[in-house]
Amino acid sequence: MPKVTWSLSVRATPQDMQLLKDAMSPAGRDVAEMEMIGGTQAVFPDDHSTADLGAALASIPEQLEQGFTTFCVKPNQFIDDPDAVGAFCRDVMRRVNALTA
Repeated sequence: MPKVTWSLSVRATPQDMQLLKDAMSPAGRDVAEMEMIGGTQAVFPDDHSTADLGAALASIPEQLEQGFTTFCVKPNQFIDDPDAVGAFCRDVMRRVNALTA
């Protein structure tokens, strides 16, 4: 059976996740069959600054506990220099590893 992709633009609460599990069960489906895609929420301090990456990544451990296994992080929310994307991605991985170790 193909995996289903589910992407949220808002944080799923434990109640949301239970509702999803309860809705899938009668159809013989399991949430574990889905690719759960979580992400970061950028908060911009003003109209000219990038968002704080550390604050945005702080929700990753909770999302992992809820079953999310793939995460969307948009570099342009956190850096302005396109040439810095590689370093940014390495920084994201280092920080996520530290948060989830």
